[in-house]
Amino acid sequence: MNRLVPASRSLSRPVRVPSGGRPRRLFISVEFRRFGSDASSRYGRNLGGTMPLLLSRSDLSPLAADDEALDDVIDAVQESLLRSHAGDRGESVFAGIGLPNGDELASQLAASSSGGASVRLFPRIVRGARRNAWLGIRIDGAAGEIDSLIALDDLNELRTSVPAAVGVRHLAPEQATTLAVLGSGAQASSHVRTFARVMPGLETVRVWSPTKAHREAFAHDVMARLQVRATAEDTVEAAVDGADVITAAGRTAPGEPAIPDPTAVRPGALFVSMTAAGLNLLPLGARLAVPTSQQPELVAHGFSSGFLRGGPPPAPPNAIELAQIIVNHQPARRSAAETMVYELAAPYLWDLPILTWITDWAKRNGVGTNFTFSD
Repeated sequence: MNRLVPASRSLSRPVRVPSGGRPRRLFISVEFRRFGSDASSRYGRNLGGTMPLLLSRSDLSPLAADDEALDDVIDAVQESLLRSHAGDRGESVFAGIGLPNGDELASQLAASSSGGASVRLFPRIVRGARRNAWLGIRIDGAAGEIDSLIALDDLNELRTSVPAAVGVRHLAPEQATTLAVLGSGAQASSHVRTFARVMPGLETVRVWSPTKAHREAFAHDVMARLQVRATAEDTVEAAVDGADVITAAGRTAPGEPAIPDPTAVRPGALFVSMTAAGLNLLPLGARLAVPTSQQPELVAHGFSSGFLRGGPPPAPPNAIELAQIIVNHQPARRSAAETMVYELAAPYLWDLPILTWITDWAKRNGVGTNFTFSD
């Protein structure tokens, strides 16, 4: 695996350790130094005239369909999280503007002191089919040049589903077998795929979404793809009843509870949210976890539609940091009955390791077309 770790930095290799049947990975001995003379060999690949790589949707279709390949990108995002937690400085711009057709064009520009920068463009409000609308750009940190242009039609959802899977890897109950999915769209599908990679004991997937036909079709697709039992439930409460892991993969309104009755969640479960959809579990004694408090500096933030008009609030002081759990190898729960809420509603540097993983896969497999803007 070609991990996103600069040659001028060292990071120990992950090792497997037994943990009651669930695979976990330990990452230790993170060391940071300034770029050395060998930095250009990893991040200065465009020095000397190397041309950017254009990756179309058809170029990337084998990668998008490969569930086993998700293991590498989950590892890459976890390593990026640990670097941020250890002090890797970053900056982020997250904004959206309205288009005449009714879409809201969202963009995220992110930069890391260790590994370059990335730009991601995508329509947040989509009415009808969209082509040539999901784009990722990876920018070389040493040369300051574009390294790749990436069609994200089938890969954009990894931006939330992969970081969520990192949390499930370390926060899910031991021997977790049941996953509840609240949503039946592209985000929900991506979450099921990545969660399955870190839930080796997964036996049952329950899905709820407002439209019966959608949730039934989703359950059918899950059974065909993962060869596990999947059911479409008529209510949110029926979907989450007894579930070990719950993901609110279909909610977009910030702060809107995904589970109106939080008592439906069994003690000891893990609830995963991207929009503060599980905060109503906290008064019942749930413990809040965030990736890390060492977030990139939010240079600018705002959406013309009012969605996330202000910057996200800081993590509460009593929130546990996932990176701290990984580094210190400490258990997330103080008891088996403690419910966990893993919240991802904040800017992080996830785009850069994901776009690097895509670019490295393409280069290893001779995929894509080289071109130049500056001929």
